[in-house]
This record gives sequence, structure tokens and C-alpha cells, in this order.
Amino acid sequence: MTNTGKTFILYDCSLSRRAIGRVSSNLREMLDALRSVNDAVLEHHLMRCALEDYFELYEFPNDLARWCWEGLGDQVLGEQLGLIDPYRYRSLAELRTDLINLVEDRLWGLNRVPWCRPGRELHWVESTLIAYDTGERFTTTAELAQAVGRMSLRSLFFHIHEARRRLEGATDDFSAWLEGIDAPNALIARLRAVDFYFLNLNQLRQELLQIFQDYSPTTLMKTAR
Repeated sequence: MTNTGKTFILYDCSLSRRAIGRVSSNLREMLDALRSVNDAVLEHHLMRCALEDYFELYEFPNDLARWCWEGLGDQVLGEQLGLIDPYRYRSLAELRTDLINLVEDRLWGLNRVPWCRPGRELHWVESTLIAYDTGERFTTTAELAQAVGRMSLRSLFFHIHEARRRLEGATDDFSAWLEGIDAPNALIARLRAVDFYFLNLNQLRQELLQIFQDYSPTTLMKTAR
């Protein structure tokens, strides 16, 4: 699904979710879950949660930070978890280790284990990402720039977030394709520098639009092939 040719293929995606039947009511139960849930569960709550409808309402980049802040009332741990960028890790095993160490350290420094109120529990979920071809094609930088404002937020997730996992953190689909058609290096560098994980998908769209708008239509059309 990597866009490596002269034509960019636009994908969309959806999530197939499955509750694993595990619920955490306190911080120690969350720690136990972090030690044992499978990788797909970690991926969902730390990365794919950006696709959940409720996620646009929160400032937190992942479910664990949000639950610790709001469910447990632990703002310190919520902030710490919110600063972890899972896309900077070489493997989920390394990410899991850092999460466990962080929660263990927090528990060690507390006089009591934080609990949530009934109804505010953390329900653990795993998910599978399903991608599909939208049928849209772009052959120039200008066409891609014009499409960013109308493509679905799930397309942005697939080509930015999911691409970092698929391409082992090296790049996103947009800048990788632009590099292949000799787009301006400055444009490619700005796209790759976007701190996408800490933006919700609407904010990410606005960031991308601003980057493309900083290049005049004349400049963009020079990259047309």
C-alpha cells in the first residue's frame, strides 16, 4: 500500500474493534493489564484511539493519559502518559516497558492506589485497521494540496499515523511520494517535521493545509509531471 510511483493512491480506513473482556478500576489493575494485554490492545489505546469519535473532544493524545486524568483524577500520571509518543519507539515491546516503568514509579510514590468511580472504568479493546482504495488519484503536488481539505480524517490517519508504523517511523505517505516526484525539499521537510501525534485529526488537517498554503500555486505547479 506504499505510494512509490508517479501517481498517489488515496486510501481510507476503518476500525474493527473487539472488547477483550478486561476492565480496570484502579491504577494497579491498569498496570497488570499493561503487563499482559496483547500488542493490538496497546496499539488501539495509544495510537488508533485517534480514530474514535470521542477523541476530538479531548486534549490527550491517548486513552491511558485521558483515563488517568479524568477517571482516576491523577493529573500527574495523566500528563506523563500524555508526553509519551509511541511512534518514536522501535518496537511495541520497548513502549510497553516504558509504560510499565512509568506506572510502577507512580504507584511507588503514592500513599494509596487511585480508584475510579463506578461507571468510569477503563474497558480494554483491541482493533484491526481495515484500509481500502478510495479510487482517487493524484499526479501533482498541487492536486494533493487541494485534496487535503476534502479528504476524510481517516485518510489522514492512514497516510500519516499508520504510515509511520508501516514505514518503521521513517516518513509519512505524503512526503515519501512527494520526494519521489521531486517536490521542493523544504516542503517535504516541513511535512515530516509535523508533530502529528500530539494533534487531533482536525488540527492535523489544518497544519497540513497551512504548510501547503505557504507554497504558492505557481511553486506547486512546477512540480507537476
